[in-house]
Amino acid sequence: MADTAEKKPSKKELKKLAKKAEKDAKKAAAKGGAGAGGGGGDAKSAAAAAAASGGAAPAAPAAPAPAPAPAGPKTYYLAHAAETSLSTAKASVAASVFGVAVRPASSSASVALPFLHDNSAALLDSPTGGGPLAFGGNAIVKALSMLGERGQAYSAAVDDWLEYERTVLRPALAGGNAKKIAAAMTALAAGLSDGSGTHLVGDATTAADVSIVVTLLRTKGVDPTGLPSEVQSYVTAQTAHKSFLEGLSSIAALLPPPPFDYTNNPSQLKAITAVFSTAIATAFPDHAGADPVVQRCGNVKHGDYQCNAAMRLFGAMKKAGMPPGIRSPQDIAKAILAAIPSENPAVESLEINGPGFLLCRVKGSYLQAHMNSLLADGVPKPPPPPADYQQCVVDFSSPNIAKEMHVGHLRSTIIGESVCRILEFTGHEVERVNHVGDWGTQFGMLIQYLREEFPGISEGEEVNITDLTAFYKAAKARFDDDAEFKEKSRLNVVDLQAHDPECIKIWQLLCDISRKEFDKVYGRLDITVKECGESFYNDKIPPVIDEFESRGMLSVEEGGAKCIWVPKYNIPLMVQKSDGGFGYDSTDMAALKYRLHTLGAKRIICITDYSQADHFKMCFSAAEKIGWAEPGVHRLEHIGFGTVMGEDGKRFKTRSGETVRLVDLLDEAVRRQEEGLGERIEAGTASITKEDLHKTASALGYGAVKYFDLRRNPTTNYVFSYDRMLDLKGNTAIYLLYAHARLESIISKGKTQQDKDIEELLKTGKIVLGHPSERNLALYLQMFADTIEMTLEDLYPYHICDFLYSVATAASEFVTQCKVLGSPEMESRLLLCRATTVVMRQCFELLGIRAVYRI
Repeated sequence: MADTAEKKPSKKELKKLAKKAEKDAKKAAAKGGAGAGGGGGDAKSAAAAAAASGGAAPAAPAAPAPAPAPAGPKTYYLAHAAETSLSTAKASVAASVFGVAVRPASSSASVALPFLHDNSAALLDSPTGGGPLAFGGNAIVKALSMLGERGQAYSAAVDDWLEYERTVLRPALAGGNAKKIAAAMTALAAGLSDGSGTHLVGDATTAADVSIVVTLLRTKGVDPTGLPSEVQSYVTAQTAHKSFLEGLSSIAALLPPPPFDYTNNPSQLKAITAVFSTAIATAFPDHAGADPVVQRCGNVKHGDYQCNAAMRLFGAMKKAGMPPGIRSPQDIAKAILAAIPSENPAVESLEINGPGFLLCRVKGSYLQAHMNSLLADGVPKPPPPPADYQQCVVDFSSPNIAKEMHVGHLRSTIIGESVCRILEFTGHEVERVNHVGDWGTQFGMLIQYLREEFPGISEGEEVNITDLTAFYKAAKARFDDDAEFKEKSRLNVVDLQAHDPECIKIWQLLCDISRKEFDKVYGRLDITVKECGESFYNDKIPPVIDEFESRGMLSVEEGGAKCIWVPKYNIPLMVQKSDGGFGYDSTDMAALKYRLHTLGAKRIICITDYSQADHFKMCFSAAEKIGWAEPGVHRLEHIGFGTVMGEDGKRFKTRSGETVRLVDLLDEAVRRQEEGLGERIEAGTASITKEDLHKTASALGYGAVKYFDLRRNPTTNYVFSYDRMLDLKGNTAIYLLYAHARLESIISKGKTQQDKDIEELLKTGKIVLGHPSERNLALYLQMFADTIEMTLEDLYPYHICDFLYSVATAASEFVTQCKVLGSPEMESRLLLCRATTVVMRQCFELLGIRAVYRI
């Protein structure tokens, strides 16, 4: 909705306020300072504006005189801001263009200005409304131009154009009258043609430029491409400035924060933070918006959360002026505590500890309400969805064709799958990419060996390769020992790159055989990934090289290699070798451009071993250098993982020193679980039958291998140990899956032994938290959304593992301390068991682990 008028109910009151605002602005400009700027006036352009508004043309204005230099930065505050308000948009752009710090005023400031209508804002000297400087968009823009880094003094020509915008342009655009719009555009075009064409007054952006361009861009129904050519060029020139665009994109930062929704927002941390934020704004209005610095208590005996704002606020007050009665951080903490009403929705048991730490407990009523909401929803809520869903590309797994997947592929595969699930769960679109190594000189060797081993391959002889690793090693041995074989292999590479039909056919056969082997692993681990290998980018590499060359960003090094140099690195990216061939650098740069431009990715995550970290940083830097990726818009990330080690501290291998096949590693974990479960079935101590044995053992075995990896920071190395990962005690998948099965067993017995069907209880029952272990379990369950939000920052799944282990530990304490079946609280406690299993299953799902209901 357009900001069509900025009139106040009382004209008399408006005149008084306007005069006061102008005086205050001039005083502030003289005191706060301004530098040279503005530029000379233009009689014809001012006359055009005056004629359009029905007034007489003013005399030719003199160039605005420079004002005194600024004494130092100061923050101003915007009250009554609104997303659809023109005055808010103008204030945001002006603050950015003229270099003035502007923040949202407190809600009390807006209440204190009742005469402002819905679309008008006010610029204030303090967050609570003291010392109002300007009311309405044009007055605010004018004030900010005077208060800015290169402050502009009064200019009659600027005033005339501001009046043109208020009385002619804005009403014409808002009203949609074609004749009035045409007249307004004619006047504007005439003013521009008489001047520089890019500015209305002088040769620098003024308040008039900001006001008029924002009105043209933000008025609903205005198509910038339909404007007169002079006006289009003018708008393009103004918006070409980074500060102008930043102002347009920062409007939301000036809006008052919406009140926190304690009922529907699942973030426990943000709920606690909201309580303390409100208290700080109440106790110290001049510091409204200060970070409450809320975190979990280091010692749970003292509280659930703590607010550490007092010390930081004390430092800020020392600089800005100490309020009456404040002599220490403890005084600040006391004032904050006093400002928190007992009927607040989230915290209780407040106390001050040490120099000013505010400790609190989460209210049982808050936890209870969210537990019942969780049961009603049937799934735990993720953090609120992002304002704009991101298109993400996750590059993971990436085995090589004609080689079997080995233990070295484990980490990329399972970390990547979990990262994809986390992003998808939180609302992002995810392209799962398997960047397989399906191209390169090694294929000449493999094609030749296949021809010799299966001479009838050209005539359709069936090829049976049962061991890819052995096949590759045999081919490599021939290549190293036989000069004739080596030469034929070299010629095969030439033919393959020329797309010789027979070579392509054999190459495709090798790819198909390899995919079948890869799928054995992906099927066991529940991996979903789309193959898009190196060969896919073959035809995309030359245009990338040409683009860098045309932009003067390519250097030809000694020998003829074409390279891209990026900051902070002493070696370049080699996008074309001296012999004209392409390598990893070439392929990865082509892949980056394809993902950014064709797939439209805003976030790209590549998951490989840590040794490739510099390579990816260089590729990302080159993408930013040429403008494919823009910092703040795109996130290009590399998750580098450490090595899987053996008990001897070296890379994990078989006893004979061979690389461990990933299929064998996974199957061994399942075999061990089948052995243990089989013994329990024979002894009658298991809850499953022989028919369930393999399915249950697979869930436990594969889950154990995954969790043992995911539960640690991916950047670290770790020692692979079946004994430790399959342990029933400690932070293992086996312990967690048993904890989940135990809770499900209690729920099942509630029906068979106590006639309490959980599905029926869900319809009418409610969780009531009474015992401390019930409350403690609910406290941990309510941390789910915060855990997911934290994980979204670095995409390390171990955050979820830590949370899951904490929940399982709290659940174990709950069922140990609280009798469930047959107790007076049975219905509530059965429901709490269900709430716990719902959250645990969601975590298992995000980690790619299959939940087990009976063991």
